[in-house]
Amino acid sequence: MANTVILSDRDVAMLRLLDKTPATAALVLKSSVTFGRESFLDERRVRERLQTLEEGRLVRSFLPAHTTGGAAKWFKLSRGGFVQLHGAEDSLPPRSKFDDIPPSRFEHTRVLAEVIVHTLVAAYRSRVPVTGFHGDGTLVLETGSSRQVPDCHFQFASVGKTFNVLFEIDNSTEPLTTDRLQSIRAKIAGYEAYQDTVWYNWKRGGERSPRPYFRVVFLTKTVERAHHILWLAGQCARNRDRRLCYAATQESYLRASNALHAFLFHDHHGGWTCLVDLHPTAKILLAPIRLSAPLGSFPRI
Repeated sequence: MANTVILSDRDVAMLRLLDKTPATAALVLKSSVTFGRESFLDERRVRERLQTLEEGRLVRSFLPAHTTGGAAKWFKLSRGGFVQLHGAEDSLPPRSKFDDIPPSRFEHTRVLAEVIVHTLVAAYRSRVPVTGFHGDGTLVLETGSSRQVPDCHFQFASVGKTFNVLFEIDNSTEPLTTDRLQSIRAKIAGYEAYQDTVWYNWKRGGERSPRPYFRVVFLTKTVERAHHILWLAGQCARNRDRRLCYAATQESYLRASNALHAFLFHDHHGGWTCLVDLHPTAKILLAPIRLSAPLGSFPRI
């Protein structure tokens, strides 16, 4: 029988985090700065509180299947925790939200969890509200035969502007230029088609809502891979002046304390840019880089 847990504001904040992503105690500790005065002082206190929530069947823990002794536990929201947050009337999400992470998805999930937590912390420290969020597999963008499912989506609001950022965690497991639907080239072309569709619908509807811009951010293992992806983005670009795709390495993003405003990324012209650019027409003193084509690349489409 589950223990009855009286939830504090901090407990609710922890459940909301685990609703966004699985996390270790270390990631919960890092994210707790966003809890305000309810932040944790150390990882031991995080583990103790997570254990209490687990005993109350609001969260569940597991060890990665492919690791041995000493590996950090991962925590997920349980079905009871989901109902606590969303109410009993809400339909439950797929079982995968509550199940252990399969070994084939663990590395991807680990990096994505770090990116989500880092982005939440960066937004909090920069005083940029997060006005929308979709986690792994929960946002589907469809147009025609194209179907894109970004790894996560953040919507930021700042000085009256809205910024939609779709993250793609690239661990070099997908081919760059083949005709397969899983290739990076096909993925970029799908995002281009979707941006064209929402832009057309917005114009046809009288432009009564904010402009439906978004950016697709590829976070890669290596600089070379990032440059190859951006070269492909240039080949796929239906509008050469539209900066749809950004790229940077995972390491550079996760090390940046000011990740939303720092010029960490390049676009398909090789120019430097940031996620929340409040002055897009300002001149950037950093010289553009030269992008290189991947081996076996296709001609411009």
